[in-house]
Amino acid sequence: MSFPITATFIDEITYDIPSSNWSNEQWSKDLDYMKTVGIDTLVFIRAGYGERTIFPCDYFGTQYEDDLLGFILDEAEKRNMKVLVGGYLSNLCWNNGDAKTEIELNRHFINEIWAKYGNIPAFGGWYIPQETCRDILNITEVMGGISYLCKEKAPELPVFISPFFNTLDPNSAFTVEQHTEEWNNIFNRCGKNIDICAFQDGTVPIKNMRDYYVATRKLCEAHNIAHWVNTETFERDVRQMYYPIPFSVLKRKLELHKEYAEKIITFEFSHFLSPQSIYPSAKNLYDLYIKHYK
Repeated sequence: MSFPITATFIDEITYDIPSSNWSNEQWSKDLDYMKTVGIDTLVFIRAGYGERTIFPCDYFGTQYEDDLLGFILDEAEKRNMKVLVGGYLSNLCWNNGDAKTEIELNRHFINEIWAKYGNIPAFGGWYIPQETCRDILNITEVMGGISYLCKEKAPELPVFISPFFNTLDPNSAFTVEQHTEEWNNIFNRCGKNIDICAFQDGTVPIKNMRDYYVATRKLCEAHNIAHWVNTETFERDVRQMYYPIPFSVLKRKLELHKEYAEKIITFEFSHFLSPQSIYPSAKNLYDLYIKHYK
């Protein structure tokens, strides 16, 4: 057997999970742990959020920030890993649906990131942090505009998105057919410069998971988009807080994903699967994961 998860998000500008407050040495060690279990791709879920950035950014005036982005790119290069870099997220409603401003902020941000880090070999692509389950708040204009900016800078590098399924609210949940129709329309409008899509598996009940993902893979193939799966290594149903997932549940999901996932990424290793996580049960999950798959 081999390790099924080969990519992870890195969520350093956190707003829904605690900061780990790691030193560079701890980050370096975490990349070693990732490498041990076959992870070859890292994705910064956002490089800027509100007034925070993961590098000293001239445009946003955050020269006081540590250069985590540069450090991770250099460390990834040593381990033959690729890093996809998330863009800028103004807030969770994208300037209240003001797509023009959101795109303009990202234009300056992407230009600066590329000028500072684009020559590092580990720089492997871009991530669009404006996540959605359906066509709201001018999301098609935002994703279309930001993906165009990314391709303008580096046409050969992939642009990645990780939406969520609209299935958890019984009053507005999409059927498989509604989900397919909605995302076919979204990709028709803004999918030209999107190369990879990985829906979040924690947003669909396991009993329905296969049906939604099989339909999504067919949809991605029709739009020439690589179909990854974002397997969440945290639980969404424990007192509205996030803790490492039971290994029995993770195993069940990963078995399903073998059928339709071109690559499996997790949200996210450092908090929920790392031996040095702030959650003690993450170390146990790591040990069980290695014992089962190695």
